Amino acid sequence: MSLKVNGKAYDWGDVDLKIPNLTIEVQEISYDDELEKELAYGKGQAPRGYGEGNYKSSAKMTLLRDDYDELIEYCKGKGVPFYKLQIPKIVVSYANAGGKTISDVLNKVSFSKASHKAAQGDKSLKIDIDLFIAGTIERNGLKPV
Repeated sequence: MSLKVNGKAYDWGDVDLKIPNLTIEVQEISYDDELEKELAYGKGQAPRGYGEGNYKSSAKMTLLRDDYDELIEYCKGKGVPFYKLQIPKIVVSYANAGGKTISDVLNKVSFSKASHKAAQGDKSLKIDIDLFIAGTIERNGLKPV
């Protein structure tokens, strides 16, 4: 399977949701993070430097409907509402043929929105899920802040 990570296509990829006793396949994932920065001014119109604010990250993933249904059944079995399920980490690994495997880790994840749609002629039903990341995104072992 070819995987796109933030738009870049790789020869292979794997997304692993670290949920005990549950294996579901993620069709697509996208994620981003940022550190707020603001220019600091003094005398005149030119900036003297800058200040930093808060770090924040967000993500979205797509599941096939049957995997989403398994996730809902898992939540029911655990007695945990869908939006209260805590996922310690989601690991996204990808590489080009013969290249080094790169792994990004999304830490402290929960679900914040599920979008459903269906249309006549669809060959599969997909669910888009917005992810809330209370931790950080580590890119190939590097912490962002």
